[in-house]
Formats: sequence, C-alpha cells, structure tokens
Amino acid sequence: MHEAGEIPNIRDYLESLRRKLGPVESVPLPAPGDKKSAAVLVPLIHREGALEVLYTRRSDRLASHTGQVAFPGGRFDRRDTDLLAAALRETHEEVGIEPHQVRVLGTFPGRRTNATDIAVTPFVGVIEGAHELRPDPKEVAEIFHVPLQALSDPRFRGSYRWKRNGASGDYPAILYAGQVIWGLTYSLTLTFLQLIAKAPADHPPFSNSK
Repeated sequence: MHEAGEIPNIRDYLESLRRKLGPVESVPLPAPGDKKSAAVLVPLIHREGALEVLYTRRSDRLASHTGQVAFPGGRFDRRDTDLLAAALRETHEEVGIEPHQVRVLGTFPGRRTNATDIAVTPFVGVIEGAHELRPDPKEVAEIFHVPLQALSDPRFRGSYRWKRNGASGDYPAILYAGQVIWGLTYSLTLTFLQLIAKAPADHPPFSNSK
C-alpha cells in the first residue's frame, strides 16, 4: 500500500505530465523593448514519494503585491534570451535554485495581470539534486511547499477578503498551513491542476480570465 499522495512511479508520472504541457519552444519571444512580459516557474520537488509545489510569500517591503503568495519569477529584461531564461534567472535570485538544477517539463497557458496588464507565462520544472533554498530578503519573506494532492483537495479551498483603499472583495483561495494562495497565483495553480487532470490539448498562449 502507498501513503496518501504518494506516486508509485514518479518517472512515469512526470513523463505523463510533460506530454500534457506545451513545448517551451512554442512560447514567443517578447518584442524588443517589451515591458509587459513576465515569466514564473512552477517548481516541483520530489519528497518521500510525493510531489510538492514550491511557493514564495513576497516581502512586506515590496512596492506591489506586498505579502502575497507567488511563484518565483519576474519580468523579462534585456539580460534574458527568452521568457524561460527570465523565469530561471528570477528563481535563482529569489530562492537560490540554480538554473541547471531545474529540469524543465514545459509550459501551460498564462494570463495577464488585471492591474498592470502584464502577460505572465508559467513554466513547470522539477528541482533535481541537492539544493539549498536561500530566500532573497529584499523580495521573499518566506518559502514554503504544498503537496500536489493538497492543492486539489476541497478541504483546503476557501476564500480571501482583499481590502485596499476602503474597497474590499472576496476571492477564491487555497488555504494551507496558514498560507493563502489567491489572485494570479491561484489562477495559475488552478490552470495547472486542470491540465494535470485531462488529456493534452492545444491552448492559446494567454487567457484573460478575471
């Protein structure tokens, strides 16, 4: 018998997941001078027979999205050869994972941020070998993992009340071990979970879901 959440053959599972993701080569290169493109990494960590997803909680000192849960990543800039390079560079800067430690499986549909209209492209990668997580204190307040099974478990679903400048609204969220995954990160997580649960399909590069 296997423990809850344990994947008997992790290699076969990851190969199945790779086939459901889009090829990295399908992601278009941002146009010269484009300041509206960003990329994130959805890092998978294999621990004790199960897969966990790595998230960060953004520093309270940042100017935007203060204290929110996010995937490591950031905006594309002139240092990057493509959006994947941007995701890997930002992951290294934010949590200390070296690019060569990431086995990239593919990509899936991203979305644009509501407030700033930035197109965020997600990539999925497995973290391989021994690694030491080192949060950049300027950007990251905390690094944490959530088991893949828990992300799909309805017991960890709820809502989050966002308040700003006298306005408020309730948003769907994943609530796990004191962490609140909502907003863009919730949307990307949900898209990833839906992708895992179905056969491969062709997708447009971005979805403007609210």
